[in-house]
Amino acid sequence: MLNVLSLDEALEKMNNLCRMQVLPAETAPFGQSLGRILAKDAVCTENVPGFTRSTVDGYAVVASDTFGASEAMPALLRLAGEVQMGESPDFEIRPGECAAVPTGGELPRGADAMVMLEQTEPFAGQMIAIEASGAPGRHLIFAGDDAKAGSTIVPAGKKLLPQDIGVLAALGVVEVSVRKRPAVSILSTGDELIDPAGTPRGAQIRDVNGPTLAAACTQSGADVAFVARVPDDRPVLLEKMKRCAQGSNLLLISGGSSVGAKDAAADCLAELGEVLFHGLAVKPGKPTFAGTIGKTLVVGLPGHPAAAFFIFQLLVRPMIEALLGQATVRRTANAMLTAAIPSNGGREEYVAARFVGGGVEPLMSKSGLISVLSRADGYIRIPRDAEGIAQGETVEVFLFS
Repeated sequence: MLNVLSLDEALEKMNNLCRMQVLPAETAPFGQSLGRILAKDAVCTENVPGFTRSTVDGYAVVASDTFGASEAMPALLRLAGEVQMGESPDFEIRPGECAAVPTGGELPRGADAMVMLEQTEPFAGQMIAIEASGAPGRHLIFAGDDAKAGSTIVPAGKKLLPQDIGVLAALGVVEVSVRKRPAVSILSTGDELIDPAGTPRGAQIRDVNGPTLAAACTQSGADVAFVARVPDDRPVLLEKMKRCAQGSNLLLISGGSSVGAKDAAADCLAELGEVLFHGLAVKPGKPTFAGTIGKTLVVGLPGHPAAAFFIFQLLVRPMIEALLGQATVRRTANAMLTAAIPSNGGREEYVAARFVGGGVEPLMSKSGLISVLSRADGYIRIPRDAEGIAQGETVEVFLFS
């Protein structure tokens, strides 16, 4: 039997190492920073917008000139001028006057409100009938309403989203300081593995873990530097691990992690570096191991694709986030369980699940199957000391996306 750790103990060990190796910052063009982790606060150097502007097509007025105005008794104001888009008005509004302003146009000096075009009527002699009462500030965006000079507009540690790119553009920030992406190497082990483009013969199978883990690493913000398949040959595996450790922040090895005669990955790690643990009190994923080769972090995942994917979500993804200086935040949703989930206790158990109707359906499967994960929205955690979860109970679903 493996000397197993709880998931929390394993996470603490590995995340402590990651936090000591948070990756340095580099400069990137803001247009190429989508999904990157901001290393320094993006600070506003100017007010956004830089001028008070209208949110409607209509007329800029002195609000007090319109008090009590209605269709029956409109306020008659003299048209002092017209504001052009992209130009600052070279005139000001005095009491008894108004100015035509398009949506987004700058408010002339002296005006303090807008009246919508449909609440006005033009008259002869450059006079405008205002048929609704205005109030100071109505239909206006003031200078600095979006962002004030000196304020933090996007905080360090945030993964940049499309809307953040828009904010940076509004601020004129064309380069940003972002965390370097962790370089990850992935080795899939097993004599039975072939390239996904190949046709299996006999008991051969296509490599599923390599592409799955590579995609999951990329989604988590890492750069996949190397992906390879390695036969069950200890000297070959030893040499591949040694080479990968030289150019990677993180090395993932799928398969070769149990106690079978041909499962040598943990032994190779012990020879090249240090094994920090071998075995997790979780299902699926008990054979997981982890350690270091120099400063390179190494995680050995189970060969079964579903088990490998769960261990990535539970252990590896938080490690990548820690290397990027991020705190792990799990998105969850609560729903009623549509079917009971049995469990024999002793290990935390993770079950794939999908939302159906107003509830959540557990997707029970054998650990060697991968197709169930493509139907899953997330997973349900069964505590170590529980004997399952009854149908109809409300459960917390940890979302994959």
